[in-house]
Formats: sequence, structure tokens, C-alpha cells
Amino acid sequence: MLWNLDVFSEMERLRREMNNLVSGYEQGGNPTFPLMNVYDGKDDLVVTAELPGLSKDQVKITFADNVLTLSGEIKALPKSKGMVIVRRERSEGAFEKTLRVPTKVKQDAISASFANGILTITLPKAEEVKPKTIAIAAK
Repeated sequence: MLWNLDVFSEMERLRREMNNLVSGYEQGGNPTFPLMNVYDGKDDLVVTAELPGLSKDQVKITFADNVLTLSGEIKALPKSKGMVIVRRERSEGAFEKTLRVPTKVKQDAISASFANGILTITLPKAEEVKPKTIAIAAK
């Protein structure tokens, strides 16, 4: 059976319209990008984010009022003249994802590294929220 490429372009148009309709109820255009993990350690929180195909210069990290924000833009690949997208699973365009940090952190000591498409952000906990061992005095 031969498929008419107009069918695929019409399906793609319909998918875009449905995504636009649904995205009005979500925060940001794509709330699942980037995929993130958060680890809670004794002295700090560590956030990892998957950012395949991006460089560190294409990602912006901000932290204000205990909210960590990752933002940037995924550039569209150059399209060949006369080609129609048959399947699209990767997003293009601007993204922004926020994460409310549940504990106080030392804002001036936050650090980030980027390797192999994985962004790692370390948020050191403020001293007042770290667990403390209380010595028991003998009487």
C-alpha cells in the first residue's frame, strides 16, 4: 500500500494542534523536558537533568526564592528541501522547567557540571537544616 505524504503532514498538523490545546493546562510547553532526578543527601541536594544534544552554553540555570529553573532552547535540525516530517518524538524550541526546593540551601555555594548530556546541580544545604547530633550530658 502506498501512503500519500499529505496524510503524514496532516497527522503531524493534528498532533501539533492537540499538543497546543493540552499545553495550555500545563506549566511550560513541555513539562517532561528535561527529565530530572533529585537526590537528598545529608549535606546537599543533587539534581540531575538529561539534556541530550545540548551544550552547557545552551542551558540557563537560575535559583530564586527556593525555586530552581532550567531553561534553554533546542534548535531545529536543518530540514532538507522538499522533505516532510514523517515522525517526530523529540521536541524543538524553548523549554523551561522549575523545581521547588523543599529546604534552605546555601545559594552562593550552588554548583553545576555538565558531561555527556547530563547536567548535575549540587545545592548545599544551609547549616540550620542539616541534621545535628545532640550529646547527652551525664549527671
